[in-house]
Amino acid sequence: MGLGHTFWALLASPIMEHKEVVLLLLLFLKSALPEQSHVVQDCYHGDGQSYQGTSSTTVTGRTCQAWSSMEPHQHNRTTENYPNAGLIRNYCRNPDPVAAPYCYTMDPNVRWEYCNLTRCSDAEGTAVAPPNVTLVPSLEAPSEQ
Repeated sequence: MGLGHTFWALLASPIMEHKEVVLLLLLFLKSALPEQSHVVQDCYHGDGQSYQGTSSTTVTGRTCQAWSSMEPHQHNRTTENYPNAGLIRNYCRNPDPVAAPYCYTMDPNVRWEYCNLTRCSDAEGTAVAPPNVTLVPSLEAPSEQ
């Protein structure tokens, strides 16, 4: 008799209470799921050129524009011009490089902003403050200023 069959036999048992069934089900599911080897990166190292996380929100809470889109802002940060920058979806990136990962915003009045990420410290598990920048709506992208 396999583990799966034993598990289902226990669930069908009339002596099992509801909370025990739920706990047993959770334990079974946890043991059946593979270990996660990839940790989501919520901070960036250095100037963030290597950042490949999935953050897509700016420091002021604006949603990032997809790199493949030219609406509401036209730009030249495309996969054709920056093939190794990981410009996928609307994820924060630093293809230029500038001080930190950034994105074009979905707000037609604010062309780009730095992303809501912290810089990782050299010591594991500790984050440091993001770059000291003054946010000013801009007509140009970081390297076009």
